Amino acid sequence: MGQSYCPNCGTSLQQQAVYCPNCGTKITSPHPQLQQVTPSYYPTIPTQAPVSTGPYKAVIGILLVIIIILAVLSATSLGHLLPLTGNHYSLPNPPNAQSVQPPNTPTAQPPYNTIWNACGGPPSQGCNMTSNGWREGTVPDTYDYFVSFTSTVPIRVYFFTLGQFVQYTVCNGDLTCVSGYYSSLSAATSQSSVPFKLAEGCADYVAIYVASSNGVMYPNIAVKQNSAGFATGYCAQVGTG
Repeated sequence: MGQSYCPNCGTSLQQQAVYCPNCGTKITSPHPQLQQVTPSYYPTIPTQAPVSTGPYKAVIGILLVIIIILAVLSATSLGHLLPLTGNHYSLPNPPNAQSVQPPNTPTAQPPYNTIWNACGGPPSQGCNMTSNGWREGTVPDTYDYFVSFTSTVPIRVYFFTLGQFVQYTVCNGDLTCVSGYYSSLSAATSQSSVPFKLAEGCADYVAIYVASSNGVMYPNIAVKQNSAGFATGYCAQVGTG
């Protein structure tokens, strides 16, 4: 560093002098020492390269449709899930009279496995039914399905294929929208282990429980595996494969 001089009287100053020894003038350093600051440490987070979502949008859409369908087919759901009155859905190959004939196989014998006996509460609470709604549940493939319930109002049971169920739902429970043949049980306030056998070799059925008016149903629906070993019902109909 070079020699410093008093700006007032020109007297030579010592390094780091604060006042001039000759005239007493306060000396201001032309180059003040900078305060050293310890740098803070911020870890570098690697930035992930953006991922294109374009190819996955269609897949995500399909998965959402599947999730919606599975939700619709819950045994504890109440009807009117798709309020699209006035719209219709056409089946290219609706079930024919032959496809509603049960297979010539022995009916599964007790004990049965209960799959539905409550609707979100204890079985003693039952399931609320309305005259403009329904409850539905899928019928498992390779199983005999046994309808058992008691009810405060008459209940009619329909067995639809998935396509027929879409028609029924889109039309808010209007049976005139359902194409082709289907099996059903007459309206009654009770049923006791009535078997449905068309699903022994076909994963395409939904059971629909429809009340004649507001009331409470106490279901005790059961199944037991009884594979037919061959296509049954609608799955055996020519042109459905």
